[in-house]
Amino acid sequence: MIKIPDQPDPPSNVFALATPYHLLHKLYWEIEQLRSSLASKRSLAETHAPAYHAFNCAVTCWYLTDWVWESAEDYQRELMCSTYETKLKTVEDFQAAMRTRHRSLYVCWQIANGSKHFRLRKTDPQIKTDQVWEYRPARAGRTRAGQKAGSYVYRLSLTDGDQRREALEIFEDAVNVWERELGAWFFIEGRYVGPD
Repeated sequence: MIKIPDQPDPPSNVFALATPYHLLHKLYWEIEQLRSSLASKRSLAETHAPAYHAFNCAVTCWYLTDWVWESAEDYQRELMCSTYETKLKTVEDFQAAMRTRHRSLYVCWQIANGSKHFRLRKTDPQIKTDQVWEYRPARAGRTRAGQKAGSYVYRLSLTDGDQRREALEIFEDAVNVWERELGAWFFIEGRYVGPD
């Protein structure tokens, strides 16, 4: 279980969030919302709910870089410099180091900024998002009289170069990166234990 020290009050223009740990916890919650949304049946009005959750995951995942940099004390910034074997003078230096070292964070950066700004001035042509309705036939021996012969499942995936990955996999990889790094830089101790 993660152990955290007494927490400061949030900034005056932020609801409830005051530390990188809080934003990390928000990311856990958003990933669970995405997972649940992908697994549940939705009304037509909620068709794109998984895409909304994926947007939130990417934004939170990427903007943790701002929260970590702004919250870091001198000794933590020294550890961050040591991790990336470079002098990090600005948040932009830190973000560039994170993008270079962690592909999942690079992908989140592309999605978050593409979503926030509608279009990026410099898009990476290697990264393309995709949402599809995939038909899944009923499994033999599992279907009862009166049940549908199959169903459609909403999938969010992306192509990164020649590799196709599920969006959920990208966000889970990114949260693992953040757990490792925040632990190494003494923002958190331990590991999140979810509801399962």
